[in-house]
Amino acid sequence: MKKIFCMALSAALLAGSMPAYAAEESLFTKTPHTFTARVGTTEFTKDGAAQPLDVPIYIKDGYVMLPLRTFMQALDADATLAWSNGTKLAEVTLHDFTLTFDINGNRIWAKSSQLPVFGQMEVKDGRVFVPLRDWEGVLKCFNRYIVDADALSWDAETKTAAVQLTELTAATANDTSSVKGTGEAAVFGIPLTDRYDDIKSIGGDYFIAEKYVNTDGDILGAPQEYENQQADWFLLNQQGKVLLQYSNKDVLRLRGYGDGFLRLNKRDGTSQILDMEGNTQFADDYHVIDSFSEGLAMVMDYKERKSGYINAKGEEVIPFSFYSADAFSEGLAAVGVDLPKEEGRQSAETRYGYIDKAGNWVVEPKYRRAFAFQDGLAKVEDTDRNIGYIDKTGKEVIPLRYNKITDFWNGKAFAQEKSGEVFLIDRTGKKLKSIITGEYMSGHGNGIISIEAEEQVAPGRVEYVKLYFDENGRVSEKDAEWRMRLSEGLAPYQDEKTGKYGYVGEDGTWVIAPTFDFARDFKDGYAVVSKKVTLANGKEDVQWGTVCHPI
Repeated sequence: MKKIFCMALSAALLAGSMPAYAAEESLFTKTPHTFTARVGTTEFTKDGAAQPLDVPIYIKDGYVMLPLRTFMQALDADATLAWSNGTKLAEVTLHDFTLTFDINGNRIWAKSSQLPVFGQMEVKDGRVFVPLRDWEGVLKCFNRYIVDADALSWDAETKTAAVQLTELTAATANDTSSVKGTGEAAVFGIPLTDRYDDIKSIGGDYFIAEKYVNTDGDILGAPQEYENQQADWFLLNQQGKVLLQYSNKDVLRLRGYGDGFLRLNKRDGTSQILDMEGNTQFADDYHVIDSFSEGLAMVMDYKERKSGYINAKGEEVIPFSFYSADAFSEGLAAVGVDLPKEEGRQSAETRYGYIDKAGNWVVEPKYRRAFAFQDGLAKVEDTDRNIGYIDKTGKEVIPLRYNKITDFWNGKAFAQEKSGEVFLIDRTGKKLKSIITGEYMSGHGNGIISIEAEEQVAPGRVEYVKLYFDENGRVSEKDAEWRMRLSEGLAPYQDEKTGKYGYVGEDGTWVIAPTFDFARDFKDGYAVVSKKVTLANGKEDVQWGTVCHPI
């Protein structure tokens, strides 16, 4: 939730004024709040409700002084404060952001920068006191900003400062998940076992498992720090049968490399391409960069910094003549070549086009960027950073006129004009409807986009909020989270109540009940899962296995 507050007041008069701002709401809802502080007493209220305060409010050097902890927790109950008596430093943390109040130095630190400070902070009666005027800068750091300043008042007779605050709540603040149902028990392909410390699907009913050496075995999700851990390696079938096994003493890494191949990196620095029976197909003297796709793999000559392609026998079939090269898709591959330096141009530039499997140009290299073909179309970007789609002849099917454009999903894509307006289009480029106007559109796959939309919430200040959309309109962030992960009609999702993972279908219904502590996407009918367990000796471990697609 984003809340934006107005706060600026001296003890005897207003510390300046701002005109009131009223606008038609669309991205935020406005909720008024009133804070009062009576000098010389412990009377501090929010919306008429007394806030816990055991030391009196006072005036120092013309500023109203308020206790740091009480004021922060009145603003947001999630605020926490840590105090170091030796250094006289107070740290306030709210929603993963921390401010440091240096009492001795009378400084307020926001990461590496300092905030403006008015008056002198101090410790009194065992509490940290901060001048009320300082809160303007403090609140900005917690995404709370001055909105209205026409409702600030000081009652000299009662010595009471009153502050009218406007809380702005972003449209996404109350986003909830629409996931429903309970789901069925999982059917396992590879039963849960603590024999391995990680399992990854490489497709085609094959899996690579690792057993780390010299660890306690309580690894969940293969954290990054274990990527270079010594391990024994196993190739498993869909039932968990060990087909190949390699010792950490000889092997550094085993990976799937597409088209039914494996890549084996040995500790002596050599590597080999194997079939699924462990037979060496060729020594990987090229140092294969990319997995095999459609029978070819991209490789690079590191000395010449040029790329080409080899076949499944390790034979060079497309010469090393490209600056960069991508995997083949639908018979074509996007490759880049360097243009020679020209007068007025300081360095060579790269242009991208498409070649066939014989290495012949099908679409000449003239684009700044080029992406893989999908269902007969490929996204390209010209030298003016305009984006559209071409077919396999190079014809512009969707004109290169957009600022951004997504991949197609169910025959539709999102395209953003230079003006910021986002449209839903079909495969011919026809605009089906306008979605929203905003900035920074991002495509997340599976027909989901996010966009940073803006609204002027006060004169001279604009606030942003990230919104998610599908082809039908806005969706909650929580629903976008699992829909982005859909693969083969199912998405791993963490149940909000139990914290466990299961799988949700395209209609938002639990299909596999949430009982796991970690879950990966489905691939060729199986998904890798794991669960924490307590062993007989009291130690924690993690069991790994796979679940079968229920359909």
